[in-house]
Amino acid sequence: MWKWVGRIVVVAVLGWVGYATYDWYMAGHHTRPEMPEGAFSLSYKNGLRGILVDISNEKETRRYFGFPQEVPNYLRDAWSWCQPPTEAEAPQVAQFLEERNMPGERFEAVCKITADDDVVVRGIITSVPRL
Repeated sequence: MWKWVGRIVVVAVLGWVGYATYDWYMAGHHTRPEMPEGAFSLSYKNGLRGILVDISNEKETRRYFGFPQEVPNYLRDAWSWCQPPTEAEAPQVAQFLEERNMPGERFEAVCKITADDDVVVRGIITSVPRL
């Protein structure tokens, strides 16, 4: 009997390791660039991958949502750099939040990719309180 229990444990451990590896790969962590001090990363199934800079990591108290923008095919899996919106982006941020009208929602970051000398907005990130 113990022989079967041991086999079941081995299969369960291998299954967990396999899933963790698959999840790590699908999130793109193997291609994530080096992050600056205090930054943290988010990766979404919709393709948006962002490194949040100058934003406090509140994953334990807030839930982050990523809204990808349409980008060329070759940029879909690229990591973007996400920072709080600039003064010029503030009116668009206010309009976005007003249209959604979600209680407790906070606009966190605008995510951008620099391709040669062109800056492409990859998406935006908002957060809501965890309840």
